[in-house]
Amino acid sequence: MFARCVLAMGAAVLMACEPWSMSEPGHLVPRTVTEDPNLPSITINGSRLHAETRGTPGKPVMIMLHGGPGADYRSLLALAGRHAGYSLPDHYYIVFWDQRGAGLSERHDQDKLTIDQYDADLLAIVDRYAPGGQVTLVGQSWGGMYGTSFINRHPTRVKEAVFIETGPLKGSTFERIKGELFDLHLLREWLNDMAWTAQFFSPDDHIRMDYQMTIGAEGSQPRNNTRKGPGAEPFWRLGAMANRYVQEDGQDAKGRFTYDFTTNLQQYTGRVLLIAGSRSEVLGAPLQLEQQALYRHASVQVVQGGGHDVHWTHTPAVLGLMRTFLSASGTGGAQ
Repeated sequence: MFARCVLAMGAAVLMACEPWSMSEPGHLVPRTVTEDPNLPSITINGSRLHAETRGTPGKPVMIMLHGGPGADYRSLLALAGRHAGYSLPDHYYIVFWDQRGAGLSERHDQDKLTIDQYDADLLAIVDRYAPGGQVTLVGQSWGGMYGTSFINRHPTRVKEAVFIETGPLKGSTFERIKGELFDLHLLREWLNDMAWTAQFFSPDDHIRMDYQMTIGAEGSQPRNNTRKGPGAEPFWRLGAMANRYVQEDGQDAKGRFTYDFTTNLQQYTGRVLLIAGSRSEVLGAPLQLEQQALYRHASVQVVQGGGHDVHWTHTPAVLGLMRTFLSASGTGGAQ
């Protein structure tokens, strides 16, 4: 109900200060790289992407893939910290970036928000930072799906991968579990809050759509058992159109998920680490164990007490598992 009180005060301010526009960049949600030139960015396939690097150029390249579709890399920055004397940037040149139409990256309309376009963007980033070479992928949630799709299409460009709480790799799996994943009960507060905000504005541009998506983001998937309130997984801005249209690109005309990111996956000979939070009920250990067999060389590790946001709430444990896994290839740091 706190969100509703804030919105009520916001509505009062709007009525009292007529020149204030909800569609003005920076009012409802943070500015993107096309609106704030001070944000770090790169241009990939004609799109300006919010991006930054950690570590030293020349070291093996690690590319981070955030969740969503439509979220951002803010919480993944925790994995670049130092814990128990270990830090990934000591061993890798790490690329953090907000995907097309997501986070603080440039916004696009439907025709530029497809799975094929996302694949082309990631390939261009791999070519930019590791021309002709291989990279290590680290993905969380949708990021694990995205990374797996990339491996499926380009198995020789990825040395190894760490996927945290990966979503369903096949549309048929998504169809089977989607009823458990989303809480669409009509009396739930998150749906009530979204409906309530619609009294004050319609989501008819990127700024308003992104803001309304933020209202419902926290409560829509309660079985993820993520941390709420103070200390919750942070983000800058959600990309509503990216979330909608990238998902729709994996559906048929009736709205059923039909994508399959595993058609060529057995050709990939690299190693994959799948990490799950023990408290994540739908996307946790049972799903990761089920999907383990889709890769030729995959292992599953479970972090006790973690939810879907385990990389944020249990960063030292996740980094410990990554260190063990990556050190086996002689890159990620000795034990």
